[in-house]
Amino acid sequence: MPLGVNLCFAVKRMPEPERWAAFVREDLGLDHVQFTFDLLDPWWPDEQRSRLARRVRDAAAAYDLIIDSCFVGLAHYVPSGLLDPDADARAAALTWWQRAIDLTAELGAPAVGGPMGTISEADSGDPDRRADRQDELVDHLERLARRASDAGVRDLLVEPTPILREYPASIEDCQTLLTALRGRGITNVGLTLDTGHAVFQRLHGTDAGMESWIHRLGSNIRQIHLDNTDGHGDPHWGWPHPQGTFDVGALAACLTDNQLSDIAVILEVYPRFEDDSTEVLKLITSSVEHCRRHFPASAGEEVVRDAVTG
Repeated sequence: MPLGVNLCFAVKRMPEPERWAAFVREDLGLDHVQFTFDLLDPWWPDEQRSRLARRVRDAAAAYDLIIDSCFVGLAHYVPSGLLDPDADARAAALTWWQRAIDLTAELGAPAVGGPMGTISEADSGDPDRRADRQDELVDHLERLARRASDAGVRDLLVEPTPILREYPASIEDCQTLLTALRGRGITNVGLTLDTGHAVFQRLHGTDAGMESWIHRLGSNIRQIHLDNTDGHGDPHWGWPHPQGTFDVGALAACLTDNQLSDIAVILEVYPRFEDDSTEVLKLITSSVEHCRRHFPASAGEEVVRDAVTG
């Protein structure tokens, strides 16, 4: 289970690829990153986008970093996306995802993903319209999965969220969605399971835990987003935090027990933009140190440890 870090902490702080690459390798001692589209938007014009993508690739290579995957950031999470009530908006979201797949291939990453969108309150309140949105999402995902395969991107990752209208939001939703795709011969769509989403008590009950998600969804889980929470929200705290209660060791044991020890675990700590940058980087560093106790060291970590001790 290689430990990596989502680059959301770099947004508005160190957008230069060379800076975040140096920090991840030299300060954090990691060699896996998850690239966020908040740093390079798939919508941007091809010429500028290609130049910027080349800069990201070069920086990652210079510091021996693996771009594990590319993921939706805050900017594209805000729109209703592939579940928007307006057909034109859904078509625009589909185009965005197609361009996201192309950019992922350009960056050399094997996976791309994120939340798929939000059903409006009006559509959610109408059973027929809700079913239409969910059925059409299967159509969109099939199309995107085939494009990913053609582009050389191994996995299209769907992230369940803690909002009921952001389909899929439950274990049952995920099973239904994946079963429909498997029935169409689509096997390269998997799940990114976020620890803060899975244990959200208001949606999943006071006994919500990672164990049921991992046991019931098994190998459909291709990636873990690791963040600290108290079960009453989706704060994406790091470690330490006075209210955070998430048990990283229990998660590592559960993944191992369910034979999921080969999936990537991505630390996803979202600091506020107004937070002091020095304190943010300290938080990311302490969070990595907390989490790496429970996951095998990557090659990059061994290099840093050798340098420190010898």
